This record gives sequence, C-alpha cells and structure tokens, in this order.
Amino acid sequence: MIERKWDGFRALYLPDHMGRKRLFSRNGMPLEGVEHILWELAKMEAASGQPMLFDGEIVVGDSLAETKAWFERGWKLGGTAGTFHAFDCLPLVEWQRGGTDRPLIERKAELRECARLAAESSWDWRPGSHGADEDADPVCVVEDSWAFEPNDVLDEARRIWSAGGEGCMIKDAEAGYSRARTNAWLKVKQGGRWMDGVGARLTKEAA
Repeated sequence: MIERKWDGFRALYLPDHMGRKRLFSRNGMPLEGVEHILWELAKMEAASGQPMLFDGEIVVGDSLAETKAWFERGWKLGGTAGTFHAFDCLPLVEWQRGGTDRPLIERKAELRECARLAAESSWDWRPGSHGADEDADPVCVVEDSWAFEPNDVLDEARRIWSAGGEGCMIKDAEAGYSRARTNAWLKVKQGGRWMDGVGARLTKEAA
C-alpha cells in the first residue's frame, strides 16, 4: 500500500491523564489550537462505538515551517488551524496492549467507515465556534494506492514529488500495528536510497 507522506507533525488521538481526548505529538507533547480536529475525531470515535486511537499527520498551511510556527506560538493568539491526515486507527484497548495483529487493510477500511458515519451524523457546530469550522476540512483520510513491483513505487513517488509533496510511505497491507518502530512502514523521499531493502519486499504479490 502506498500513501502520500504529509510534511507535518505525527499526531495521536489519545486520552490524557484526566481522561480528556487530546492530540499528542510523537514525543508525548499535547498539541494546542486543534479543537476543530478533536471535535471531528470525537464524532468518528462515537461512530465506531468504542474508545479509539487515531494515528495521522497534522499539517498547518502547506509546510512543516507553518506547522511548527503554529504549535510553537501561533495557537496562543487564539483560533484553530490545521488538517489531520488520518492514516490508521485501532481500538484504544488494542493500542494500550502495544498494538494489534489485525492487518492494515482491515484497519484502513475501519477508518474510512468511521469517517463516513461521522460525516452522515447529525449536523451541529462545535460549541463556541459560532460556525467558524463550517468551511474547514479538519480530518481527511489519507488516500492509498497499490504497488506490485518497484517501478509502481517510483511512479507514485514521482507523481507526489511533481505535485510538491515530500514523498510517500510504503506499507505492508497485511501487517499489524505496533507502538514500536518496525520495517512494515518504509519512507520514500526524493534523493533517498529508496531501493535499499525495498525491491526485494516488493517482489511479493503486493506491497
């Protein structure tokens, strides 16, 4: 499975020590000024019928620099910013156990269904927003395509680079989710040695 690599902050939707759902960076820091995203993810969680972990990349504006600026000081001026590009999900209880063996392709389908059901739920404004989020797109499910050979990866990477993207992620569609780093997800960046260890893996029926 190939997905665009968004150039922002990796973020996880999790409860804090008080049980309040927040977005946390990879190093465990809470991200502020994202109430519009939390509101949408809460609707997706409600649609799932159980406490959930949502994994994704949050991007403010069109660059990592804008994202950094917002979370360092921009949010202090008030308001909200950013889009959460969701690429994975699993029940919170599975995440708390360290992950799951359920395959990515199953989890991605669950993520899409949560987003669909949330979009079809009763329309209402986020409390205190006065409709300011109406034209916003707080959560997007990351689109994916398939690779059957190394050239498929390169073709998709070139398409993303030509559109100004950072690169792409190659993910084993049959792999589970682990809180530890694994080689089930590989990053392809422009100028990187993307073929190292990748070609052999892509000789399987699908990446």
